Amino acid sequence: MKAFEVTALTNFIWACETFLFSGMLIGKLNSWRSAQSFWVLTLFFMGIGALLGGINHGFVEPYGDTLVRKVLSRLTALSVGVMTFFVLLTMRHQFAPPSWQRTILIIALVQLAVYTVIIILIDNFLVVVLNYAPVMILFLILSFAGLSSQSGSGIMIIGLLLSFVASAALALGIDWFSPLEREGLYHVILMVSVFFLYRGGLLLKSV
Repeated sequence: MKAFEVTALTNFIWACETFLFSGMLIGKLNSWRSAQSFWVLTLFFMGIGALLGGINHGFVEPYGDTLVRKVLSRLTALSVGVMTFFVLLTMRHQFAPPSWQRTILIIALVQLAVYTVIIILIDNFLVVVLNYAPVMILFLILSFAGLSSQSGSGIMIIGLLLSFVASAALALGIDWFSPLEREGLYHVILMVSVFFLYRGGLLLKSV
């Protein structure tokens, strides 16, 4: 198989796994206004991004840098932005006191709006990273800080750390397993991460 075909395959497997776990988490919900419910949406939009990436790599990339590929690239980036928005709402319900929740919602909405405008105008992966990385780092810090009060969980921390390992491997350009190139390796590590993120999601507040 060619490298782009392997990358597309890992995208599709990652997407299927993420959709499965988000569906399984729905069955555990007690409320649609809880940290757990927003984590369902986080995983769902992660899956959307993975699916769009698979379509891009598997069906569009072979034809070069076409308009369709540019549109898919932006849609993938937008799905990551929506995912990041729901991570913020997850943290809002999991960690924030009631007096902060309105402010955090406004911040999350403004961030999503600004990000959407920028990503439509600028097709650059760095914009995606600068948007979601600080949010994920904050989630990791709050999860560590919440271990003593049980608002944080070790299994969620493992999932988040693995997602950082995946991003680091991509940034470093690790390409040792041809035809599994760096993006494919990124997806494979995230497949492992998603399992822990799902298990961590089971421990989030459900009301």
